[in-house]
Amino acid sequence: MTLRGRLPHALLLAGPRGVGKVEMAQAWSKNLLCEHSSSDGEACGKCEACHWFLAGTHPDYMHLTLQEKETRDGDVKLATEISVEQARQAVDFVQLSTYRARRRVVLIEPAEALNTASANALLKVLEEPPINTVFILVSHQFRQLLPTILSRCHKLEIGLPDMSTMQAWLRENGLDERALAWVSGAPLAAMASQEAGELEIRQELLGALSETQNLNSIALAETLNKRVPARTWHQVSYKWLLDLLACRLGGKVGFNPDYETALQNLARRAKLENLLDFVRRESENGRWVDHPLNRQMVMETWLIEYSHIFEGAGK
Repeated sequence: MTLRGRLPHALLLAGPRGVGKVEMAQAWSKNLLCEHSSSDGEACGKCEACHWFLAGTHPDYMHLTLQEKETRDGDVKLATEISVEQARQAVDFVQLSTYRARRRVVLIEPAEALNTASANALLKVLEEPPINTVFILVSHQFRQLLPTILSRCHKLEIGLPDMSTMQAWLRENGLDERALAWVSGAPLAAMASQEAGELEIRQELLGALSETQNLNSIALAETLNKRVPARTWHQVSYKWLLDLLACRLGGKVGFNPDYETALQNLARRAKLENLLDFVRRESENGRWVDHPLNRQMVMETWLIEYSHIFEGAGK
């Protein structure tokens, strides 16, 4: 798709995480800044502008995203919001003359990370940007955007590929439909899970959670604490609970279809009240997943509470 010609001043790419929206936005940005693009708008990859873009030094390009920041305890963590200071830097940036007297591009992602102050700081330039300036916003949850931001953007929804295309892509990348189900059908998210070792950890952990009568909470927590990142632990355990709750309520398994038989068997023994309370608390605990707690103790507590969902299970 070419972005030359009658281009909206603000584009919003909306859709689920892991379908290539950020990669598409970056490719479009590169195409717009290229000085010798092809007739269909593709970047040449050889001009000075393309080299600058690939090096992350193009003077007419700004990428507004979450930044790392230091906490009071001296830890470095990724911010949860795009700050008003960042937004004001973008406003100042688009007021400058372009370096190459061509286009200027501002990429904002994830756009839902704009807080009220930073969004309001951008409203004027989004509505009436300087000439030859293009804003590209990427959102995984566009309904969280302020209506005033949405109204100033041309929205393009990016969905999941069709199944035949998806299956061919899975084969080319050594993945299967189990990996796809794990990430709700998002292909790039499936690849990221594989590269991070998440799928392998999932297999090991779910094998243990399937056998509740032989579950040794202390020994398992000690083993997993040494190898499993906190965020991976939360992803695997929380998705397992959601699938278990779906089975208990007569629904279908979403994330772990290869464990459907085990989940159905466990669901018949699960105490619904306990399970609902556990799922609720685990959802809330997701906000603290990167907090420097005693992780082994957290895992032990989780496994013990998990055992209590069932009659006569666990140690």
